[in-house]
Amino acid sequence: VTWTSGLPLALEVIGSNLFGKSIKEWESAIKQYQRIPNKEILKILKVSFDALEEEEKSVFLDITCCLKGYKCREIEDILHSLYDNCMKYHIGVLVDKSLIQISDDRVTLHDLIENMGKEIDRQKSPKETGKRRRLWLLKDIIQVLKDNSGTSEVKIICLDFPISDKQETIEWNGNAFKEMKNLKALIIRNGILSQGPNYLPESLRILEWHRHPSHCLPSDFDTTNLAIRDLE
Repeated sequence: VTWTSGLPLALEVIGSNLFGKSIKEWESAIKQYQRIPNKEILKILKVSFDALEEEEKSVFLDITCCLKGYKCREIEDILHSLYDNCMKYHIGVLVDKSLIQISDDRVTLHDLIENMGKEIDRQKSPKETGKRRRLWLLKDIIQVLKDNSGTSEVKIICLDFPISDKQETIEWNGNAFKEMKNLKALIIRNGILSQGPNYLPESLRILEWHRHPSHCLPSDFDTTNLAIRDLE
């Protein structure tokens, strides 16, 4: 029950699969579910996602992949900048369908639903990371930064490093954003990059970069387009 976060559909699927099994089989299966989400569970949960309108699906994936745990107002502001429109109604739809929750003024969601959303997003370009709309996985972002393999498909980068005592500096040449001509949100938290960017696209609307390695932004970047700017 703890792992499924009380989701009735998830509990139903897991219960039917493990009915009549021994305790050891239960323990083994739960560990497997935690590692690789059960296809039947994801299939059932995906019904709610498939019923959404296209823009609602996109907002859900933005929240799932990049904005979980943010304050409601922060998410509303970020989504407004991404879509040039108020997304409060879309957020309400996601709450009504139990795809997201609001707790203590922060947006959160069940682990199973988060896994489902991230898998849906990953499947849009499973082998070419630089062609995804959203980049949130640490190893994928590091690869794109080092290889300069990002494309115009990338709209959001959300890099939230795990906090540790010994944090490695990511080496890159500062040119990774040149091909990301439609990048709208660049959020970097708790990370150390070897240098600042040599280029930022004019499409950028959100720039949040904690521990920014430079005292200034590229000279040819027009900051007036930024709706949200937070450099520390």
